[in-house]
Amino acid sequence: MRMRTLGVIGGILIVAACGGDVQSTTTAEETGSTSGGDGPILTIEGRSFGSVPDLAPGESMTIVNLDSVRHTFTSGDDSWESVELPGDSEASFTVPDDLAPGDYIFFCEVHADMGGRLTVTG
Repeated sequence: MRMRTLGVIGGILIVAACGGDVQSTTTAEETGSTSGGDGPILTIEGRSFGSVPDLAPGESMTIVNLDSVRHTFTSGDDSWESVELPGDSEASFTVPDDLAPGDYIFFCEVHADMGGRLTVTG
């Protein structure tokens, strides 16, 4: 019972540490993604996003988290649903069909120093 209480308290502390509003997220488990897809890949390693492929509306990429800690792929202006990536996991991200061409800032909700720019092509 004590371990369960500590787990709940730990979960609350993690949520509190992230700060900000609670947003809807997609987890790697929910996407059913698998390794080795044929499409573009964005890698997270060493608390850093790798090279970000340019994508068109409706196009997908696999985000691979090689770190042992949780990260997110979150839009700076709520242009897409945040993607949750537990440590050592991957998830699929699809550019919303109605997203206009341009540059979009993204970040990790867990690590404020992590971020980048996604270019959506026409």
